[in-house]
Order: sequence, then C-alpha cells, then structure tokens
Amino acid sequence: MMMKKCFRLILSGLLCLSLSASLSACSGQEDFDVGYDGENADVEFLTRDYAQQLINDGAETVTGSVSLVSSGDSYKVVVEQKQVVVNENYEDGYYIADRNMTSEYEFGADMGIVVLNNGTLTVCDAETFAKDYSGSQDDLYTVHLMGDTVELILALDPRQLVNSNQ
Repeated sequence: MMMKKCFRLILSGLLCLSLSASLSACSGQEDFDVGYDGENADVEFLTRDYAQQLINDGAETVTGSVSLVSSGDSYKVVVEQKQVVVNENYEDGYYIADRNMTSEYEFGADMGIVVLNNGTLTVCDAETFAKDYSGSQDDLYTVHLMGDTVELILALDPRQLVNSNQ
C-alpha cells in the first residue's frame, strides 16, 4: 500500500514538472491567430498581421513577377522568380536579377492580394489583378506559400529594400 502511494506521488510530481515545462516553453512565443477569411481586409492587416501569421505558421516566400492564369472558375498563380540585389553602384541602388525559375502554384481559397497603384498600396481582388496587373515584368511581389498554395501576394517596392539597408 505504501509503495502504491509513493509511486502515485512520484508519477504526479513528474506529470506536474512536464506540464509546467511545456507551458513555460510556450510562454515566450506570441500566440495570435488573425482569422482571415478572404473578406474585408485592409492593406495594413494583410501586410502586417496576416503576413506575420503566415510566416509564424511556416509559410515560405518567393519574390518575382506574378501572373494569374484562368483555370476553370479559379486561377493558377505563375511566379517568375527574381531577386532584388542591393548595389550602390547602380543608379537606383539596386538591380533585379532573374533567377531563371518559373513556378506554378494553386490559388488559395482566401488569398489576399496587395498591389501598388500609383505608388499607393491597395487591396485587389483576383479578377482585377488578372486584368490589370498580371504578367507585368516590371512589378515585383512577395508571394507567401503554404505548400503549393498561394495565400498572399504583396507588392514589393525595391526602393524600400535599398532604404532599409542604409
């Protein structure tokens, strides 16, 4: 009987220790879920909260020019990967390097799109993007991917990268 009580006490102690250790390991991380459903999002939300949530959830990013190609009642997202190389020897302080890689991805059900419209960031729907922005080799985007699905497309102004490196 005494052995059973001792065993239970030790087991309870180990359980408490492991529970407290796992809780303390999580306390250093900010846990937030933005709950984006593809509607009523503004530029600030998509570029900050939602983008950060995707990164926290393990999204990968690629940079490049983007085309939306009609695929039935949805789209395929084609990204021609490029890289902004900051170099003070160039007039604008950077150049765009073509990575010679083109990838095709699935269109996320709640995908957000932010474009540069006359120098101002603007939320855009897929239909407008396909009609007005798709395929431009001069426009760059950061594309957030979860597996083979695009969740977020954000306009990228290379001048911001130059200014952030100074």
